[in-house]
Amino acid sequence: MSNYEFTFNENGPYGAAVRLLSDTDPDGRVVLDIGCGAAPVAEPLRSRGTTYVGVDIDEESVRKLADRGFESHVVDLVQPGLEQVLDKILDGRELAAVLCLDVLEHVPDPREVLEQLTALTNAHPAAELVVSIPNVAHVDLARQLLSGRWDTTDSGLLDRTHLRFFTERTLTELMTSTGWYEAAREDFRLERSDQHRPGHPLFEPKATLGMFVRQIRDGMDPHGEVNQFVRRYHRGAARRPVEVDAEAPFLSVVLRTQGKRPDSLMDVLCCLGAQTDLDFEVVLVVHDSARTRDVRELVDLFEGNLSHRVRVVGCDGGTRSRPANVGLRAAAGEYVVFLDDDDFITANWVENIREGARTAPGKVIRWWAAEQHRTWHDEGALAVHTATGPLTPQYATMFDLPRHLRQNETPFHCFSFPRVLVELGFEFDEALTVCEDWEFLVRAASFCGVHDTEQMTSVYNRWSQRTSSHAVASDEWTVMRSVVHVALDERPLLLPPGSVRDLDRALEQHELAQHRIQALEAEIASVRALLAHTEQVSANAHYALDELRSSTSWKVGAPVRVAGAVARRLRGKRP
Repeated sequence: MSNYEFTFNENGPYGAAVRLLSDTDPDGRVVLDIGCGAAPVAEPLRSRGTTYVGVDIDEESVRKLADRGFESHVVDLVQPGLEQVLDKILDGRELAAVLCLDVLEHVPDPREVLEQLTALTNAHPAAELVVSIPNVAHVDLARQLLSGRWDTTDSGLLDRTHLRFFTERTLTELMTSTGWYEAAREDFRLERSDQHRPGHPLFEPKATLGMFVRQIRDGMDPHGEVNQFVRRYHRGAARRPVEVDAEAPFLSVVLRTQGKRPDSLMDVLCCLGAQTDLDFEVVLVVHDSARTRDVRELVDLFEGNLSHRVRVVGCDGGTRSRPANVGLRAAAGEYVVFLDDDDFITANWVENIREGARTAPGKVIRWWAAEQHRTWHDEGALAVHTATGPLTPQYATMFDLPRHLRQNETPFHCFSFPRVLVELGFEFDEALTVCEDWEFLVRAASFCGVHDTEQMTSVYNRWSQRTSSHAVASDEWTVMRSVVHVALDERPLLLPPGSVRDLDRALEQHELAQHRIQALEAEIASVRALLAHTEQVSANAHYALDELRSSTSWKVGAPVRVAGAVARRLRGKRP
């Protein structure tokens, strides 16, 4: 199907609209189809026992509908007093539903039409509204715009008579603001809309470019293939959209804890309280709801400078990714950064992130970490934990995406990313028991690129015991690493500028290594051949010697050989 259907089809949007009324009891009541046009749903609705009434501005359409035996009226939907006109048509009859099928996009002010329908149904509170409206956010239109095109057509998504365009969000906002709330939906999906261009790499799902566009679009919402929103609504109080808080913080710090390490959590909170830039919030996710109160009490020990910035949120079940996703969804900042309850940060940690965001807006901001070996002490010791070695610059290299595909070189608290990635569908893979931060970073880096601040503002603590890392078997890390590679391999991955040179150097080194290996293998083969030849010669000599020794002549000549040997020894003893 390449455009809207103007005849009834059970599998099309009109069939969906009729089915949405099956939950109601329209028997004998009026279904008012405004802007009915060719009225493709008239017969199906009459067969279901409704009294179908069609209204349209086009006199020819109205006449043809009357010829089919249906009540029809000429009505201009933008005329003043639409409510009174429609009420007069009803003439006291009970209203079951109003249909707006391919209508709202054709009127200058859809809000005004809906408000008139709201007023009309004041006397019919059980009446419902069924809407069918094209989705301007279909993935094919995104592809068209990326190719620099906006091609209007006689019908379809870009019907040239459309005056208004809707996405799922703007449709919902319009409906709720006029007092209509969704009760059911049966959206009409088309993988290939009338705007599809076969063979174009932007449009073909197996082409790399088409796959990448689809990956972005699907991350936003599940409506990328929806051609028509087909929805049923019931009456309610009008609700205006909530204004976005303009005072959202610059940074959201998502702090994960199980609530089992209050001492190290206290240390981390002290680090946060000492920040030179206080434009941040803390979403403290407790991965055990039963400990949420204890954690809140610990937070309240800090002065208001910190405690009022902390929201404590509980969650249960799942892997380490579960609290990460809970915090990600709760974050309100422009940028988001993660911090666990056993790693430390310097006082300029937030300041460094902000400076990086100013320098490279929209990119993942990354910095460096020193590694510190620490050990826990038994209860009653003077210190709960202490350092057991010096700080070492273990994580102090510039970011390299190809290298990160092989192994993570960035601790979780050493990168921050724009929160808008959440709108792109980014979340942590809850199937991963470990490596969730690595997988997220690789995808984020591919989308955004990475800016290294080259500042050492984090401390990665390597604990000797009592940490989650010690509870994970080494083979589990290997398995999860393979899972990450499989997941990344199923989607296209953008490489940042400079990757070609890096890959070229890496491939050159690999090629040189391969040549060296081949040369060594050839040399080894030559030595093995020489050794084999030598062994064969030796074997032949031993064989010949054995034959000689076993011969009769050798045995007969034995006395002569003995005498000769004695004579040689005597000659050797002369002065």
